[in-house]
Amino acid sequence: MNFKNQFEKAIYDIAIDVFGGESAQIEHNKVIYIEDKTAKSTISFAGPPKKEIDVLNVTISKELKTQILISCKDFKTTKAEPAHVQEWCSVVSTMNKHAVDSNYIGIVISSSGFSSGCEGWASSENIALIPPLKGINITFSEEQVVRMFRRVCIAILRRLKFPFEDLLIAPNLFDFCFTITSDFEGFVGANTSSRYKKVSKGWNSNFSELVNSLIGRKIESIHFSKEKFYLILDANFILSYSQNHIEFGEFDKPEIECEESPLCTKNIDNEEISFESVRDLIVGAKVTSAADFQEYIELGIDGKLNLGLMPNNRIHAMIFDEIREMNE
Repeated sequence: MNFKNQFEKAIYDIAIDVFGGESAQIEHNKVIYIEDKTAKSTISFAGPPKKEIDVLNVTISKELKTQILISCKDFKTTKAEPAHVQEWCSVVSTMNKHAVDSNYIGIVISSSGFSSGCEGWASSENIALIPPLKGINITFSEEQVVRMFRRVCIAILRRLKFPFEDLLIAPNLFDFCFTITSDFEGFVGANTSSRYKKVSKGWNSNFSELVNSLIGRKIESIHFSKEKFYLILDANFILSYSQNHIEFGEFDKPEIECEESPLCTKNIDNEEISFESVRDLIVGAKVTSAADFQEYIELGIDGKLNLGLMPNNRIHAMIFDEIREMNE
């Protein structure tokens, strides 16, 4: 999959995460094929001047025959203009006009926000804007915009489990997504320090996102260096933990220097074991649960043991079979 920028990739990854599987496709300079009522038609959206359409197409439900057409705008220093929104209004409107029995929902997401006048086009044509714009001039960070998109995706997925025909009538989708994201206004200027961070990006995160990203992954290795634990999992995923910070996400290649062996204990009697014994217990097993007790974090491993990453550079394992034997 080719991406024009990291913002576009972040949006794609969220769509896959929320809607699952191969739900999302991203195409650049797209010639869109639609189903006319009598035959298949082709819309190139080429005109004077020629327009190049970049589209992230997300299939929400094959049963409901509903798709989201998403336009990602990453202008860095300038905001998306009304012309960008108007263009996407034309795309979505034409798709819905000619489709036999499919529903198309339109979203324009801009990393730097929207200029005045965009909301008029969006509300009248029922296109969602992320970040929200309704006569209020507020600047959101790219991190906040990405988090808004995740929230909107989850909300749309849940909303479509109920009768949703009203959502397709202007300006109901625009208002629905505005309501879902409008409380982010209160986050602007607030303290954004967080215990949870996304690897490489440095974006703030939360425990819920950690759990959703972690559960079901297979452990490939564990390391300890400079008072920090590193858990390497499948699909190039890493979890690093120190007492006040938890970082997680995809990585290219972890740089772990001066590796050490922390103190490792197990079970109720705190019997000391080697770091290698801990590796043997968890490598190849899946993470099945997670808990953050602030002083330490605890991971459930394959339903067979709990692995605690503790203060003072210590690991503690509660091995269920051994505890049962001790109590018999």
